[in-house]
Amino acid sequence: MYMKISTFFTWFWILYLPFCILFYDRAGFQYIDEFMTLGLVVFTFIKKTSGHHIKKEIYTYGILMLFYVLYSLVMAINVPASVFLDLQQQVRPYCIFFCTYLLAPTFTKKQQNIILYLYFAAIAYFLFGFRFGVENATIGQACFQCGLLYIFFRGDKKKHLYIGVLIVTLGLLSGKSKFFGEYVMFIGLIFVLKNKLRLDNLLTYIQVGVLITAIVFFTWYKFNAYYVEGFQEEDTSQMMARPATYTTAGTIIFKDYIPFGSGLGTFATNAASVYYSPLYYKYGLSNIWGLTPEWHNFMADAFFPTLAEFGIVGLFFFVWFWVRRYKEINKIDNFLVYKIALMCMLALFLEGTADTSYLSGKGMGYFMLLAMALRGSYITKSKNNRIFKPNVIKDSENSDINNVSDGNDVNT
Repeated sequence: MYMKISTFFTWFWILYLPFCILFYDRAGFQYIDEFMTLGLVVFTFIKKTSGHHIKKEIYTYGILMLFYVLYSLVMAINVPASVFLDLQQQVRPYCIFFCTYLLAPTFTKKQQNIILYLYFAAIAYFLFGFRFGVENATIGQACFQCGLLYIFFRGDKKKHLYIGVLIVTLGLLSGKSKFFGEYVMFIGLIFVLKNKLRLDNLLTYIQVGVLITAIVFFTWYKFNAYYVEGFQEEDTSQMMARPATYTTAGTIIFKDYIPFGSGLGTFATNAASVYYSPLYYKYGLSNIWGLTPEWHNFMADAFFPTLAEFGIVGLFFFVWFWVRRYKEINKIDNFLVYKIALMCMLALFLEGTADTSYLSGKGMGYFMLLAMALRGSYITKSKNNRIFKPNVIKDSENSDINNVSDGNDVNT
């Protein structure tokens, strides 16, 4: 059955926030993010996008992951089932990004409204009819992504920016320290940042320093517990779970498993938890609360330690991927879209210090929105060159841009 790109992504966004974030833990929804990712990959193949420069990067990534599958099976640190379980979680964020980048969806005004109104209803139900008064990280993640999507669709008129801030502010009800940091970043980039960040500009380093200081100030209690006092124990086995995981990850990457790491399904991931990894015995982590074979809820507690599975080589390609994204972000002409793309990247990094959203359904929205922002055909400058407004397509128009063989953006 033929489906327009805009229609497919409208349904994808509609399903995403309620079922991949807010109500994901409810029975029956646990695998919806995997099925949605698979559906997006299949849809992308059906559309047969061609000729885009990013395909070389996709091929490079595919070859790299194939190598790591073979490497992990040969190393045999954990059982093969853990390798393939981890594989589908590791490739998810990149599949979401690359497919969205290739398809470059646009939305009609009606489609935008449907997505946003359903999101508002889902957040309201979660807050006042489902989990009222209960601290929960998911409401922070949902409100942050909803706020970003709102201003992406609506543009930079003051009333829309204030509504976006109001949506994100509701996320403070999550009570989570890392969200306080994200909230400070959101306010700072939306209202304080007046020019693009330039690495050859002293002002950029001052602005970044002030932003980091503000984030640490508002998250100091947890930051101090995990990243200051948490690393003061000399014996890793005496640390709390998160500092112990970071410390051991460094040992794996730079000492014991050079240069390719310990392999898929071996460390700090859900797969290493489901199929309890022998590395936790080897490094004396199996007796730490939250990392034991009987109770291992903190094994997949942060994204960055998972890079231990890929070693120095994997760390290089991870940095390479994000350096390329940062360069693309800096080429965005629309300043509002530039800030949204930058916040998607920074939010993934902030979440990655204390959460595995990067690899889960909760991070899919950031990768989708980042890809949409980078394709650049969604918001255009108005005639006065100051105010930005959505560049939507009329409901009667065909939004399928697949007939553009060279992958360039289409202004409708």
